[in-house]
Amino acid sequence: MENKIEYKDIVAILIKESGFKNQKEMVSHLSKWLHCTETAVYNKLNDRSKFTVEELVIICFKLQISLDSIIYNSHVKSAKVNFFADGLKYKPRHFDDYINNIIGYYTKIKQLQNVKGFFLANEVPLFHFLHFPNLMYLKLYIWNKINWKIPGISDAYRFADFKNNHSLKQSIAVLRDLFHSFPNVEIWNPNMLENTISQFLYLKDVHIINDKDDLYYLKKEFEDLVTYLEELTLTGKKLANSKGQEMECNIYITDLTLGSEVILVKSDQSDMLFQQIDVPNYMQTTDQKMIKNQYDFFENIRKISTFITHAGEKERLIFFARMRQELKKL
Repeated sequence: MENKIEYKDIVAILIKESGFKNQKEMVSHLSKWLHCTETAVYNKLNDRSKFTVEELVIICFKLQISLDSIIYNSHVKSAKVNFFADGLKYKPRHFDDYINNIIGYYTKIKQLQNVKGFFLANEVPLFHFLHFPNLMYLKLYIWNKINWKIPGISDAYRFADFKNNHSLKQSIAVLRDLFHSFPNVEIWNPNMLENTISQFLYLKDVHIINDKDDLYYLKKEFEDLVTYLEELTLTGKKLANSKGQEMECNIYITDLTLGSEVILVKSDQSDMLFQQIDVPNYMQTTDQKMIKNQYDFFENIRKISTFITHAGEKERLIFFARMRQELKKL
């Protein structure tokens, strides 16, 4: 009977993956999408009547979840996992597109209750670069060079274009505020700054970055970034968001090489997993089996890592001394 699919299981998974704050909100949206009464939706959710195949397709399309993920997730032993890869869907038309796409995810995340983020980082997470405009432009420039190749964006390194792009700066400010609106746990690697340093040195050596001001401010922001990261471990708090809230940020460190970067978001309503596949793009899934697997993996790594927020003074000092030693390459 392993192939038997129970309607109640399908509905339960649909509710879990919908991401709505409560059933009332879900019923309101579904009644509009399906052009039926709220009572009819309640009946379908409570097995007094049933969703048609056409209705399930509409719901999945609106929620951007996969119908077959609902079917296969009704079997605990299924190994099928559905990921959505934005990098396959479209290339950014400009830098704003990339940032605004992340804002779309984080706006949805902010609406959830008891949200907490878990970051497994081999490289400094993007969200920490948002405080440093020169470093942020460096990352956008290199990502465009190795991946996007956006038409109309010059091959020349022109920080002034970034500095004068008010819509991009506004998007970065919005994303920064969203990131500061929920607590998270991060596991860092002591080599996590080396990739960005090597990118800077490459662009410097081939004279793509040759302006004295660019060189000066990039080096300064590298130093400021390390100071900012160290401050996170000392305070255990992110910088205040627009509402004056300071969210908890707990940091662990490990010498293990952990593979691709993983971001896991858990909440009372739904969970999301983001995994980097083609830098800087992520694949994302709401598949509960995959999320549980990755969360268990995260917890296993955390248990053998060193906690350096308000603790682990010796390990913390060694970690940042090593990072500042890397800055001497600049």
